[in-house]
Amino acid sequence: MRRSRTAAGLLSLSALAAGCEPPAPASGPPTLAGSLSVYQAELFYQKVGLGDPVVVVNGGPGLDHSYLRPWLGPLAETHQVIFYDQRGLGASNAVLDATSISMERYLTDIDRIRARVAGEEQFTLLAHSWGAIPALLYALERPERLTGLILVSPVEPGSRFRDQTDGNQLARRDSGDVAALDSIQRTPAFAARDTAAMNRLFFHVFRGTFADAGVADSLLRLSLHERTARQGQQVAALLMAPLRGFDFWDRLGDVAVPVLIVHGAEDPIPVEMVEAMNEALPDSRLARIAGSGHFPFIEQPARFWPAIRDFLGARAEGGP
Repeated sequence: MRRSRTAAGLLSLSALAAGCEPPAPASGPPTLAGSLSVYQAELFYQKVGLGDPVVVVNGGPGLDHSYLRPWLGPLAETHQVIFYDQRGLGASNAVLDATSISMERYLTDIDRIRARVAGEEQFTLLAHSWGAIPALLYALERPERLTGLILVSPVEPGSRFRDQTDGNQLARRDSGDVAALDSIQRTPAFAARDTAAMNRLFFHVFRGTFADAGVADSLLRLSLHERTARQGQQVAALLMAPLRGFDFWDRLGDVAVPVLIVHGAEDPIPVEMVEAMNEALPDSRLARIAGSGHFPFIEQPARFWPAIRDFLGARAEGGP
């Protein structure tokens, strides 16, 4: 069957993520939402819980934080967790040009969130999927700000494993998803970046990244923000154009903070890539999550959370 050009382009990013909606608890830790003015942007944030700060960087590029917010809720039982929408996406407005949408601005945004929202000199970064790229670059530029770095299902900082990753993703997509993607992309609603159409598109793109597609069928409930649906691909194009061919594998040895890599054993991103990343980082550990694909916090929370809590507990105690 014919390969979908748009879907293939999305897959080549290896990192876009799905929004899912587990049952909401009746009550929870204290939550504060607000906005922060940063160069040519208003960043929306949510601060949940109390304790040492953890700033969450979502995947993409071209998505907002909403898909992570429900599933990372348990972290707020012990920490102050700060979610934010990347500029130009979700509830974060921004000028859409190359001076505003750039990796330099993304790193500045993280630091402003640290200083003005967390209000601490040091914090932990937790990044999912493509979010690993700005998180690692932030660690390279501002290591003194970090107590640790958690990379969940990270993409690689280059292209050594790109063909293998793309091949795995395409092989995991069944014929029903391929047909649905082709059908959606022929509609006027898709051309207009209608939110419902984009939700359907991403559902079929991401279904194959789960270890069990039945889990995706049960739990995958996409609810993209209207701005994300409308502008996501434009933001991604502006951000990634200057980074085409960008590779910083050779700089991983300079990351001077402790790192935890969490990788689903059945993630389309090959285990060889995360093993190479773990080997290249000076102070890194790798947690493999059996029975999980790209979203271990959804598919295997009972295996995911002990790895996260052990790492954060060691940081709090000043351990290795």
